[in-house]
Amino acid sequence: MTMKIEVRTLKNGVKSYYFRIVLNGKPTHKRGFSNRKEAVNAYRAYKVAEANGQLESQQVKRIKFNELAKTWLTMKEKDVRPSTFRKIKYNFVNHVQNVKPFRGCFLDELTPAQAQAFINKLSTQLVRYDQVFDIVDQIYKKAVQYGYIQKNPFSEIDKPRRKKTPLRDSVNFYDKEELIRFLKSAYQLYNKGHYSRYAFFRLLAFTGMRKGEALALSWGDVDLINKTLSISKTVVTTTSGEMISEAPKTKAGNRLVTLDDDTVSVLAEWKLRQHQLYKALGYESSPCEFVFNSSVNAFITLGKPRQWCREIAKAADLPPIIIHGFRHTYATLAVQSGMDIKQLQYQLGHRDVHTTLQIYAEVTNQQKKETASIFANFVNESTQKSNQENH
Repeated sequence: MTMKIEVRTLKNGVKSYYFRIVLNGKPTHKRGFSNRKEAVNAYRAYKVAEANGQLESQQVKRIKFNELAKTWLTMKEKDVRPSTFRKIKYNFVNHVQNVKPFRGCFLDELTPAQAQAFINKLSTQLVRYDQVFDIVDQIYKKAVQYGYIQKNPFSEIDKPRRKKTPLRDSVNFYDKEELIRFLKSAYQLYNKGHYSRYAFFRLLAFTGMRKGEALALSWGDVDLINKTLSISKTVVTTTSGEMISEAPKTKAGNRLVTLDDDTVSVLAEWKLRQHQLYKALGYESSPCEFVFNSSVNAFITLGKPRQWCREIAKAADLPPIIIHGFRHTYATLAVQSGMDIKQLQYQLGHRDVHTTLQIYAEVTNQQKKETASIFANFVNESTQKSNQENH
């Protein structure tokens, strides 16, 4: 709109100049100027300030990274499972909150170069550095959404290639012979006492179920007659440290798996022993419906199986394995035994078949290498025999 200066005479006879102006799309009146020149200068000053983003209404409050991070964490806690939030909060507290360049930093101070330097350094320290990257990236996306900054400094960084963990140094799974040794050791250790621990690892090894799924089982989920196991929940730890049972992350997590005869026998034996233990304490029937129960008839804490596993591995003279490694072990041996991909996907409760395909690809690539070695050894042996006969 064109500049138009108006004038009016006040009750005391003094002339007052004013004008109507549109700022940031909103019309407003500016009054109280003593002469036309003052009003004209003020009009022009407002327009220049608008063009430069210097109007008070255009100014966004500067806040520090950790201020917005606190808000983001509060929202995130409501959107994800308790166990997932615990991992997010752990990564934030240990790798972001008090680390340069975020400690004491305003959101608009971080440059793309600093963001790249942070990620470069983090990638040398953590194999799963991408989990920390996701946290800071989401916080800065929220900063853009709220208008605190114009652009996310993490939006165009180059992600370094993730470090690969050496397969047999970290021992992520057991081969067939190692698994047999492990279970034999578990039986020898716990047959006379704590038989449930042997039953726990037998169940993981022969079903591929997750640790939390096994710890959440009740006897109502186990059908020893029809040799089936219903998986419909998992144990998680809340931020307050409370153990609770929740539905699996996806619908695919709800599944009915078939048990082999030996695993059925192991579970039946443990059910009988559990009943006898409670009977010895004076109970007519078991007051606990959990298959694997703590001393106070509650869920077993998620860290306990790791302790048992180390004890068993040490007795078997095996390197320790992460508990999730039994799931990997099951999947690997299932592929080697000829289980088709759809069966394996269902058994493991994978929502996305691509996750199962990755296991197939890894195992079949190893089998290809073994095939080449078998062929080479066969030909070499034949050649050596032929040479010996010619001599």
